[in-house]
Amino acid sequence: MSEPMKRFGKNSEHANSSFGFFLLCVYAALVLIRPHEWPAVNIEFSILRTILIATFIAYLIGVRPKTWNAQCTIMVLMFFSMLLSEVRAFRYFSDLSIVLDWIYSNIIPFLLFLGFLISIRRQRVILFISIAACLVMVQHAYVQINSPTGEGWAETVIYRYDTGKEMIQVRYIGIFNDPNDMGMFLVMNVPIAAYFMVTAKGMLMRLASFGTLCLMLVGVYWTGSRGSLVGLMAVFFSFFYIRYGKIKSIILAGITLPAVLVLMGTSRAISKDDDSALQRLTAWYEGIQMLKHRPLFGFGKGRFLEYHPKVAHNSYVTMMAELGTVGYVLWMMFVILIFFMLIRIIKMPQEKESGDDRLKQERTLSIYLMVSIIGYCTTAFFISRSFIMFFYIFAAMVAAAFFRVNSTYPQFDLSFKGKDLFKVFLLSVMSLIALYFLITVLLSI
Repeated sequence: MSEPMKRFGKNSEHANSSFGFFLLCVYAALVLIRPHEWPAVNIEFSILRTILIATFIAYLIGVRPKTWNAQCTIMVLMFFSMLLSEVRAFRYFSDLSIVLDWIYSNIIPFLLFLGFLISIRRQRVILFISIAACLVMVQHAYVQINSPTGEGWAETVIYRYDTGKEMIQVRYIGIFNDPNDMGMFLVMNVPIAAYFMVTAKGMLMRLASFGTLCLMLVGVYWTGSRGSLVGLMAVFFSFFYIRYGKIKSIILAGITLPAVLVLMGTSRAISKDDDSALQRLTAWYEGIQMLKHRPLFGFGKGRFLEYHPKVAHNSYVTMMAELGTVGYVLWMMFVILIFFMLIRIIKMPQEKESGDDRLKQERTLSIYLMVSIIGYCTTAFFISRSFIMFFYIFAAMVAAAFFRVNSTYPQFDLSFKGKDLFKVFLLSVMSLIALYFLITVLLSI
């Protein structure tokens, strides 16, 4: 793990693998838009798994050399930590379906996107598919909102009763059949829509991107997800920070904080007196107790609900409770490496931009990807989505961008050394300690 990127195979340029990339686009569309689950289509066999296998075969045959980075190693180590969690829980591999899903839904897709996205053009195609998925979701939400029964054309309804009262929250299908998941995905794509808007070459494309951005904001509002609303605020604040710097951002935060609190109070308030918020705090408390009981390997991936009736509503708490200190630190290293990669791309020497538009394009994309990841990390504090597939797709796009820049400009040597990875490790441990004390303080208020 001393190097973030390794190449396996002959020392030749990447094979074009156009057919493999086409399969990857189909796979991305199936994962994000999910047309195979529409009632009008309703494909019975596992088309998603079939396309994944076909794409992986195309990857094995067509991509040369293979790419491997520190995050790939971390994901493999996380797999073994999940197995050790099962052993510690005395289940002894009696049911590994949840653990194996980590390979099918996270590790393999990460490798595929990392391997196939050899150009910024290909990455823009995947991002366009992601934006198209958002538009489909918002259109479906519009149908739900205007339907007397609250049912959309995908046959999902907007009403929830799991808190003892009726709540109107739009949702999509598949992995987006929860308002929080849909809201998180929209929040992560708001910076992507902004990216297409600022990089568009024609006024018509800029207007289309701006309209898409507005529709996404409406979609986030319709989800009624408080975590997504906070994540959206973090996205806007990040944009302001990048544009105007630290001092003005602090002033903005001081001015807007009262208005934000009023807005949260008129919505589904985030407070200890709110039943839903109180349930979350209780779940966080249970997460701490689970960590204390099995500090190293936790209770097992996807096992939180077996020990508490409600999900933790916090991806960080979920990770530390289910996979313990080992799994949490590995996962947080994975997340922190994303930011380290993006920062190194953004801070590339400015003089290289003269006569070379590629670096400018990569830097611009990295800025918006960073804001997108910030949106995920913020929203993830309020919902349990440590293993959600689309986050790892975005993470793979970051890793692919880092690989492209590092390969194009080897003279700058962006590679991470052992001391860099040790720093990432220390930050991960510190984040676990900070999370523990933060939850303890919240529970004592």
